[in-house]
Amino acid sequence: MYIAILKKVFILIIIFLSFSYILFSDNISSKHSLSILNSTSARNRGIMDSGFLTGKDSSVIFINSSSLMSLIRDSINLNYTLSPNFKDEYLFNGSYSHTDNVYAIGIGLASEINKIKTYNNSEIRDKDIYNGNYLINIGAAYMINENSFFGANIKAVINNFDKENIFGGFLDLSYMQSIFNPSFKIGVGIKNFGFYDKVFAAIDTDIITSIAYAKEDSSFAVSLEYDISVPSISHRVAIGLEAMIINFNKLGLFNSNIDYDDLPESALDEPNAMQKRHLTKLPSGILGRLGVGNKGVSLGLSLYVDLFRLDYAIVFDNFNKNNISHDFGLSFMF
Repeated sequence: MYIAILKKVFILIIIFLSFSYILFSDNISSKHSLSILNSTSARNRGIMDSGFLTGKDSSVIFINSSSLMSLIRDSINLNYTLSPNFKDEYLFNGSYSHTDNVYAIGIGLASEINKIKTYNNSEIRDKDIYNGNYLINIGAAYMINENSFFGANIKAVINNFDKENIFGGFLDLSYMQSIFNPSFKIGVGIKNFGFYDKVFAAIDTDIITSIAYAKEDSSFAVSLEYDISVPSISHRVAIGLEAMIINFNKLGLFNSNIDYDDLPESALDEPNAMQKRHLTKLPSGILGRLGVGNKGVSLGLSLYVDLFRLDYAIVFDNFNKNNISHDFGLSFMF
């Protein structure tokens, strides 16, 4: 009964948001994106941002807050991007998440700082001006049942340029569900619905649909994602693949299997859902990634060692060899 009600509420919210664009269309300014709203992880960049349903750490707060419920431990994730203009552009984000029995919470912080060179009337280099975009992202997820999760988060953006501040506020909603078995997932979401610089819908809202198959031991995943941005109407589609190349567990280098008898006494008093997460087999090895979409292609690698993970991705945006970025990530669970 509650599941049916929540699904109806989610559908009504989508309809309401869609009609809001029609009702307020006279107040909509030129449509554009705000890059800091697309903050993500090096892991997700390695599959060309197709990981709406396959997140494995706290960085899902930037991507799909409902998948906070699928994390097996509390998590911290840090990412840094070397953009094509890395000498004058500094991109960083970090996040933390806590997963409980039927709910999860998370917070993400991101910064995007651009150095702008200025010159005087004699064309002599003058002082540099820094333009900073800052994002605060707070989200939560709720477990409707073992197969269905709902998530929501609010985001505040501050754009600081030469002592002037511009503010924005945005809402994300997401829903994901396992069908057939826990590894096969579908999901939908709405991202970046809100205002910027006192103008409603100044920034495009993204409507997201995704389908994925991800093994519970993180050794293999394939995902497909389609986004449409409104009201400007632009499309993005991407498919991502990740697979374990070298499995340390099978080589006997690390043993991450945990038996029920090995759980600490405090864990034995936890609800079954929490015990199941503690008993989940942790990956250890080297995992490779490939992502292809209409916006470019990417490759990625991860080193998993129990609760610790290092990520790297190289992204060819718009298939342009002169527009290459490198992403580095660090994640650990506890």
